[in-house]
Amino acid sequence: MSGSWSPRSAAVLAALATVAIWGVNYPAMKVALRELHPLALTGWRFVLAAALIGSQAALRTGPVLPPRGRRALALLLALAGVGLYQVFFIWGLAKTSGFSAALLNSTSPLFSALFVFLLGLERFTAPKAVGSLVAYGGVALFLGTGTGGGEGSLAGNALCLLSAATWAVYTVALSRLPGRLTPLQAQFATFVGGSIPLVAYCAPSMVRQDYTGVGAGTWVLCALSAFFPLVLAFRLWTSAIQVLGVATTTSFGFLVPVLAGVASALWTGETFGGAKIASAAVVLVGLALTRAGGRISPEARAASASVS
Repeated sequence: MSGSWSPRSAAVLAALATVAIWGVNYPAMKVALRELHPLALTGWRFVLAAALIGSQAALRTGPVLPPRGRRALALLLALAGVGLYQVFFIWGLAKTSGFSAALLNSTSPLFSALFVFLLGLERFTAPKAVGSLVAYGGVALFLGTGTGGGEGSLAGNALCLLSAATWAVYTVALSRLPGRLTPLQAQFATFVGGSIPLVAYCAPSMVRQDYTGVGAGTWVLCALSAFFPLVLAFRLWTSAIQVLGVATTTSFGFLVPVLAGVASALWTGETFGGAKIASAAVVLVGLALTRAGGRISPEARAASASVS
């Protein structure tokens, strides 16, 4: 039955599966952070993820190392997708709520739109400009209403915005992959290449962690959060971008904070005030306007459609 699916339908399903995994991962990580230091959790997640991807690469017959002339792109994927992104992500998540982290990370399309405009890959139309202003206004409102009362700190929210900008760099770089790196090479470069500096940064906290207070459930969450959000979802996201393009794929990111909010309420008991919900809605409306305001340029569309 799956053979009757078009490549676009399969890419849509891949994007939906990815945002579902990422949405549930926010409260799962908050639960794991109750017993593990942020950097210890991150370090072990990426030790596991790099081991899984390295094992997968060993079983494949194709080349996994990037060819000469493509190593700068591979380095960019490693730093933007893992090395820097995960540092901003885990410290932001540790210092704010699961819903806040998910919402602020969902602003990545705003940065993506800006970056592809600066690179000459996409026009910045009037609706996109209006949508960006609305979304950034919503972010400002959210930052003012989403701190205090145990809902997180301004520093944590700012780190989440930094992680969103870093992820946007990774997303735009992914659109340049076809004809340059295979999906396996991109995933290997991102995780193995990015995990080396990341684990080195996390190693002191991993050594100092008191593991006597870490229960089996936390280790299960650590393992699951290594495989599903990192190994599986990253591969699905890469495939979706190559078929659907940057603009369409990142549009699915709107669902992540919604799913994260529901999962956080059910799993961690997070509550949401009226001002918090209203400002979050303004952000999502602004993001929707940016997506409705224009299409990716012919150059970027051609690159995205060339699946290697």
